[in-house]
Amino acid sequence: MKTKAWILIKASRPLGWLIAPLVFLLGLTAFGAPLTPVALFQLILLSIPYCILLYGVNDIYDFEADKLNPRKSVPDSVEMDTEVFPLVKKLAVIVVIALFASAILSLNPTNIVAMSLLLFFSYFYSAPPLRFKERPPLDSISNGILYFYAPVLIGASFGATLFDIPIQAYLITICVMGIHSFSTVMDYSADKLVGDRTFAVVLGKRTASLFAVIVFIIAYIFSGFQGMIVGYFLILCALLAGIITIIPSERIAKYFFYAIGVGFSVVAVFEVLRYMAFFY
Repeated sequence: MKTKAWILIKASRPLGWLIAPLVFLLGLTAFGAPLTPVALFQLILLSIPYCILLYGVNDIYDFEADKLNPRKSVPDSVEMDTEVFPLVKKLAVIVVIALFASAILSLNPTNIVAMSLLLFFSYFYSAPPLRFKERPPLDSISNGILYFYAPVLIGASFGATLFDIPIQAYLITICVMGIHSFSTVMDYSADKLVGDRTFAVVLGKRTASLFAVIVFIIAYIFSGFQGMIVGYFLILCALLAGIITIIPSERIAKYFFYAIGVGFSVVAVFEVLRYMAFFY
């Protein structure tokens, strides 16, 4: 049981536990909404439980490919298949029910729509028959929705409607799509080896990074974030992606992707604190 718990923890990607809650809080605080009991319940569900759903489903449907992928740990994959997959499936169903039930409890149409989007793309990103992760650019579009647009909209729904969401939220969603396309560059060789049709594999490493450059520049120009920490972050992202467009090194792309991930988290925390100071 202890071994199963440890494998389950690893499968849920501990580094991802705070991503959805942080984006949720960004939407909540941006509109000065209170942390109601239902909002708190959703905040908790979007941490470890949601990660079990998102990454657990991914591991189940990527099992065969992961066994061939030199970047993956074969012993862990085998152990996941024989001992933890049935548990992951049961937990995933429970998480889906709990998340959707929390949306119903909110009595909020925007919350229900946003939660439906989150659950739909979280499951079908990896699962057949849609399996968006092998249908570029739908793989990047899915990531923009499930990593930013849906969770930020869920949080914002406690203080706004779907029609109140500013253009900046849509531009940042597109940027997250760019971050995903950029991330496929570092996995290019491994994905191509196992036959995964990612953005970079199908369209090329330079195209994947160039797409990121374009969306970062567009977001910077039209978002009104010039002179703000978000604007500086967008410039940094465009520069890093631009370097990889010129020199499509998978190793360098990996370090740049990690830098972008850390930067995104820092900027998100800063913005949450700024909104909290403004409204509260």
